[in-house]
Amino acid sequence: MRNLSRAFWIGAGLSLALLVLFVVTIDLGRMGRALAEANYVYLVPGVGLYLISVLFRTIRWQVLLRHMGSVPLHRLYPVVVVGYMANNLLPMRMGELVRSYYLGRREGLSKTSTLATILVERVLDAVTLLLFIAVIGLFFPLTGLAQAFGDRYGVPWPLLALALSVPFIVAFAALVFLARFPDRIDSATASAVRLLPRALRTPARDLVRLFHQGIAPLRDPKTLALLLLLSVPIWLFESALFFLVGVGFGLHDSFDNLGEFAAANVLVTAIANIGSSIPAAPGGIGLFELVARETLVLLPNASIDRAVAAGFATVVHAALLIPMIVLGQLFLWTGHVSLRKLSRGAPDSADADPESAQTPSTRPLSYESEEGG
Repeated sequence: MRNLSRAFWIGAGLSLALLVLFVVTIDLGRMGRALAEANYVYLVPGVGLYLISVLFRTIRWQVLLRHMGSVPLHRLYPVVVVGYMANNLLPMRMGELVRSYYLGRREGLSKTSTLATILVERVLDAVTLLLFIAVIGLFFPLTGLAQAFGDRYGVPWPLLALALSVPFIVAFAALVFLARFPDRIDSATASAVRLLPRALRTPARDLVRLFHQGIAPLRDPKTLALLLLLSVPIWLFESALFFLVGVGFGLHDSFDNLGEFAAANVLVTAIANIGSSIPAAPGGIGLFELVARETLVLLPNASIDRAVAAGFATVVHAALLIPMIVLGQLFLWTGHVSLRKLSRGAPDSADADPESAQTPSTRPLSYESEEGG
């Protein structure tokens, strides 16, 4: 509990520092006018499209989990929402731990294997967003945007581009390698485990085995292709929220046509999410606003006022955070579960969920038997 409290205050402090930086680098009066003049009618369909994005996330997670057990969408969707709610409220992306623990309680699946599938999700998201950026780069002068970022923050733009892309590409390649060559990894693990005290050897082997189980879907090229395919609508629907909020702020008037404006919103979505993926402040508050605002302002083919861009970034982030918090809390209330106890990994009365008591879990299947070897 002490570690959780310390992590919370570190994350809150970082978030506050970033928000202060966000505020002191804009004209608050102009931002207030931009917020007052925006048309918020577009938020309703925008949030609806974002919820569809979360549905596609649930379908993708279901694919990642199916070799361990069959979890119906209607039971998996609330777990995903609760996980995102926890990420929005807790620092250091602790919502990922909450999600794996909650699913383990509801469906009887291994929490370690489940956490490994969430790691795969995060890497798939980053790779998909990098692919989006690469495609948009065929039509947008992205070198100019990278140079503008580099000049503004005193970092050579090639180094900035590498820092935002190479770690995710390496992580993706490493996960695929680990999934496809489990025997080699087991051999290396066995050698490493011998260096541990005898009492820790069996637990260490079990953790590695459960991790392998979680990333096993990456072993099959068809499943990997399906996972990447499902990642596309996830981010297109989220980009649609950016697009609609942008229309509400009149940002489309700064572009030559709606196609160019749509591409710009996909780009802002990609860069804002990759740039704010550092596991620190709850919900990426502060960092998300800064990255989204600066991406809009520095776009070479548009001229957008920084205060207006700040208002846009603030409303978009609120539309991403608040619905998940409200919906997640509703799911917890109806399930008689508390986020506090989930974040501590403590059991409570929800363990007696009637539905899960009748079918605590589906018998885990080996990945090889499901995919035919």
